Amino acid sequence: MNIAFIGLGNYGKAIASLLEHNGYDYDYAEVAENRLLSRKADLVFLTVPTQFVRQALKDNKQYLTDQTVIINCSKGIEENSHKMVHQIVREHSRYPFYYSLMGPSFASGILDRDPTVVSLGYKREEHVATIKQLLETPYFKVKESKGYRALELASTLKNLYAILCGYAQGLGYGTNTQAQIITLGLGEFRVMAKALRLADYEVTAPGVVGDMMMTCSSEESRNFQYGLALASGEAKPGQTPIHTVEGYHTSHSISIIAKEYSVKLPLAELTSAVISGKVKDKQQFQNFLQTI
Repeated sequence: MNIAFIGLGNYGKAIASLLEHNGYDYDYAEVAENRLLSRKADLVFLTVPTQFVRQALKDNKQYLTDQTVIINCSKGIEENSHKMVHQIVREHSRYPFYYSLMGPSFASGILDRDPTVVSLGYKREEHVATIKQLLETPYFKVKESKGYRALELASTLKNLYAILCGYAQGLGYGTNTQAQIITLGLGEFRVMAKALRLADYEVTAPGVVGDMMMTCSSEESRNFQYGLALASGEAKPGQTPIHTVEGYHTSHSISIIAKEYSVKLPLAELTSAVISGKVKDKQQFQNFLQTI
């Protein structure tokens, strides 16, 4: 089996380390290095940032077939199209074997071999056992989850709320406020999942509640760091961050998606207000939060 990674940044290297642990070789493409795959791929881990997924697929099209197994690890919404990764991939080609690997798993924790559990979302089960064989180790476990759209939605929204949690901490608020934001965020995930008719969503999945809790409570998250930087003035509202912050891009799309489905997401709206600079101080932030 020819295994490949499209994107070999920090997270891609962490997932690749699991394959190495299990004795598997792999090819890789890296946008930043202008490096393409070198051979046809039977199975691909998609670990490039969401904003580069479309171009990366296009660049490596000659190495992908209709039977290539796609395992998405990218989280977020493409800013211009307002689409999640499974929608971008479907526009590129109708790959019948598509899976999403989502869950609470910082790259550093995987490399340090911290006990970790993630969700593997699927529509067709044909390759679930193979994927688990590639990835599972004594310290890294994969929990199957029927359906991948809800997992990708949760992974998108949690980036927004992580920014808000970082901003709250930067203003001096503690864990009570953080817990409030996480609780409200899970509620908004359920509202959006129902609006999208994702009947198979599971709030208790590692890729939902686990990912939300981890990303919203750790300074290791770039989204959380960006929220801190906004609160301290190190980051300027409305300016694109230097490093990839998926929640920043998501904030530009989520209001459009919510409007399309006639859904109110006040916490997401608050995050957008923080990012754009409409919320300027602690009192305004608290006033907004009190109305939710």
